[in-house]
Amino acid sequence: MIITLTALLVGMSSTVKSQEQDSIPSLELEAVYSSLPWFNVNGGLKTDFVYMDNLDLTAKLNFDKIFNFEDRLSIFIYGLRNSGTPASDLMGDFQIASNIEAIKSWRLFELFIQHNFNKQRFSILAGLYDLNSEFDVLRPGTLFINSSFGIGAEYAQSGENGPSIFPVSSLGVRFAAILGKRSKIRIAVLDGIPGETRNLRSNAIRLSGEDGALIAAEVSLYRESTADNNSRKINRSYEARRQKVGREFEVPNNDKINIGAWYYTNEFREIDDSLTFSKGNLGIYFGFQKYIPLDRDSEFISLFGRIGLANPKFNRLGSAFSGGIVLSNPWTEWEDIFGLAFSSAVNGRNFLKANDNSELAETAFEFTYSLPITSWLLVQPDVQYILNPSTQVDLTNALSFAVLIQVLIKR
Repeated sequence: MIITLTALLVGMSSTVKSQEQDSIPSLELEAVYSSLPWFNVNGGLKTDFVYMDNLDLTAKLNFDKIFNFEDRLSIFIYGLRNSGTPASDLMGDFQIASNIEAIKSWRLFELFIQHNFNKQRFSILAGLYDLNSEFDVLRPGTLFINSSFGIGAEYAQSGENGPSIFPVSSLGVRFAAILGKRSKIRIAVLDGIPGETRNLRSNAIRLSGEDGALIAAEVSLYRESTADNNSRKINRSYEARRQKVGREFEVPNNDKINIGAWYYTNEFREIDDSLTFSKGNLGIYFGFQKYIPLDRDSEFISLFGRIGLANPKFNRLGSAFSGGIVLSNPWTEWEDIFGLAFSSAVNGRNFLKANDNSELAETAFEFTYSLPITSWLLVQPDVQYILNPSTQVDLTNALSFAVLIQVLIKR
């Protein structure tokens, strides 16, 4: 199917080469190693030290560069390795304080073909796809290590094995388009159950009517024009949100508003009734990011905020709220950045009814400092404080310290 689609898209592509393509290599290779020692100082399940690491291996083959097509046509492949002991084993948190935390495994995370056409205003993607590479992304939030600043907690909890996000993706298609000059729309349809619920190391693809589908849609509204000569803006960003190495990582200087929704087509067990299954598992979210330049071009303040709602009939969390501030350091000539943020995951009314001894919400506070030593090395000390871990009354608030170290090899 992929070979047939490739041939079809090649036939649709013209043979005019743009000036921008001159700067794009035919083959893009990247390896990012992330090391994350973690110490839970107080509270949670226990005080102890753990170590986690993550290896991202990506390759992108640009057929438009090779064959001088005007339209963009590429194949992307992404391999992922994780190991170490989860920080949640110490902190007992529900939102997952480390966004590289995953079961020890090697897996094929993404493999898709993407075609951009009509002067890069439209894009079609098909294959194994990380939904969170494009959906529900507020770029200032990607500075932080807690998972809830990458994707909303109420969205991440959804589905029988989560949505198609790190560390397990599912097969699907995605359509994106620039509408007018200041808006962008994305729609994706994906297998409703990524991998296997009984084998967390598996990335197996099994399409069936019982699995159903996850339908996701998002509209982004920008303050400035998106339909300019920078056609790469319509591309799926092939750098994972967990990768933010060195001086190549930037908080972009654009203001935007995200409005999104998601829906599972299959039936789900109602949270307070183990015998009743029905449809209607859905959610909506709203987010914004605001960039404020300071005296010099390299100095800025960036703000972000988000609210998300999920149907409490099927989901533990009925809502989630998050926000934060990112500040480039005005006191040095380095490209270092400070960040302070919070995320509150609120139990839904059905879950609280069935678990009357639970606290209302878990709230995570994070302070982080990103120091790019070189273009290929990043050091990022991080402090997190978790109120009401997993909303369990018998767990005390958790305080942790961590240091993210990232190394990039890029061709």
